[in-house]
Amino acid sequence: MYLKKVDSQKAKMLVDIMPFASGTWYRKMNSNGTVATNLNGKALYTCMNQEDLQDSLKNKEFTRVEF
Repeated sequence: MYLKKVDSQKAKMLVDIMPFASGTWYRKMNSNGTVATNLNGKALYTCMNQEDLQDSLKNKEFTRVEF
């Protein structure tokens, strides 16, 4: 699984929905390039600061980041 940075319009929408989250918004992507979804078929997102992002890459939670 890897992360893909969301565009500024989508990031603004996510901030409006979840104003308590601080950092950069990313969409979770499967290794085959498809969007990762939950059991209801909704796309998965995460918000991380730079330190958390580096930790998740170091711990191999995610394989890479696309910008």
